[in-house]
Amino acid sequence: MSLRTPSTAAATAAGGNAGADQPVAGRWSRRDWSVLLITCVGLFVTQLDLTVVNVAVGAIGRRLHASTRAVTWVVDGYFVTFAAFMIGFGDVGDLFGRRRVFLAGLAGFAAASTGCAVAPGVGWLILFRTLQGVAGAAILVSSLAILTDAFDGTDRTRAIGVWSAVAGIALVVGPLVGGLVVDGLGWRWIFWINVPISFVSIAAGHRVLRESRRGGHDRQLDRGGQILAVLMLGALAWGLSETAAEPGSVIGWLALGASVLLAAGFVAVERRCATPLVPLSVFRSRTFRGANLASLLVNFATLGLLYLLSLDFEHVDGRSATATGVRIAPLFAAYAAVSMLAGRIADRFGQRVPGTLGGLAAGAGVALVAAERASGAAAGAGLVLAGVGIGLALPAVVSTAVTAVPGARAGLGSGLNNTARQIGGTLGIALLGGVVAGAGSERAGIGRALIAVAAAYTVAAALAASTLRRPTPVRGGPAHIPSPGGSDGHHGRQQP
Repeated sequence: MSLRTPSTAAATAAGGNAGADQPVAGRWSRRDWSVLLITCVGLFVTQLDLTVVNVAVGAIGRRLHASTRAVTWVVDGYFVTFAAFMIGFGDVGDLFGRRRVFLAGLAGFAAASTGCAVAPGVGWLILFRTLQGVAGAAILVSSLAILTDAFDGTDRTRAIGVWSAVAGIALVVGPLVGGLVVDGLGWRWIFWINVPISFVSIAAGHRVLRESRRGGHDRQLDRGGQILAVLMLGALAWGLSETAAEPGSVIGWLALGASVLLAAGFVAVERRCATPLVPLSVFRSRTFRGANLASLLVNFATLGLLYLLSLDFEHVDGRSATATGVRIAPLFAAYAAVSMLAGRIADRFGQRVPGTLGGLAAGAGVALVAAERASGAAAGAGLVLAGVGIGLALPAVVSTAVTAVPGARAGLGSGLNNTARQIGGTLGIALLGGVVAGAGSERAGIGRALIAVAAAYTVAAALAASTLRRPTPVRGGPAHIPSPGGSDGHHGRQQP
């Protein structure tokens, strides 16, 4: 562990002289806190946009006269590019500078948010949402890289704890904030609010953040792998959405076929590349494969569930966006509360027990919601049970995935797990949105899709029972609470 204190980290970030910012030894300086605040604000806006738009789907559909399938892509367009560019931007930051990528990401996020806010039609809105996802991936990856470079040892763990807690808070407050903004100001304002936040962060970042990079001049970006990853994920999400809505859709099946060919091309490129985007050797571990697949399924179900609940409460029940946010909040509140205890549970029982029981509890909770949708109290209890299950299962499967690779590759394991979870969320919204669009009515389609969500949690529980072993225990506290949005505090970096 490095002997550098937080004040020394601040002095280094300031170019070797912290000056008036130099604090008493053992305490963080103003610059330390400023670095943490700027990176956390950047993370907050990316995570907020994972959930805040869900409660606006009803208003967007009505105002833009958009179909359920089109509105699905307003949500899913962000997920596709957010997932596909996450690992790639780690390499870009290492080579060209994390600060530069972070500030460029914030500028791109502000520009894309402006485009979303003024979009004249649903097609333009989907386009700008995909660009938001690209910028969001740049912000998330580079913010953590900047943070881990600015702090050492236990101070780094403490800083990442705050950073990860912010991610969880963003997911909890997203439905509430979105509901209040949509009802009070209109759906376009959920995008406008990103603009001043981004510009203030850019101005502060120019003053406070120092540049850092890692990697030799002879290292090359895996451009072919990155392009194929984006095309593969986009084709897969599109194909699943189309075929779920219309099983006989020629376009849907062509898209699925294209995704298979693109996947084969991706594997071929990664095998030949000297510096691959995804080293395929890490997938030789059965535990790593199982934990990542379980993580994918948990996010498939969780973010798909959030989308279904928003459709059900707004489109079917006719509730306001604010009321929808209030009804959904217990799900993530229970998740956040239980996640705080996940480390202690894993320390005592290992990862297999919470992973298995959590998946089963989440599945049972969603099944109760599906069966008792007309009963507010029973459905609310189901959401709480589902949140408890997610809070148990997700930290267990994520921790196993990250620690199932050799210690020197822990950052890679975390980055791949983040990407797997983002892919799960992307496919969950695409496939389940297609199920709803292809049903005779939205009420019936949502009921069927909720059963699919319960099944996904149950399959994740089975994977946890069969593949999770006793890795390094998850330590308690928010530093090790992964968010369904995909930021677990270790993306693309060596574990502190």
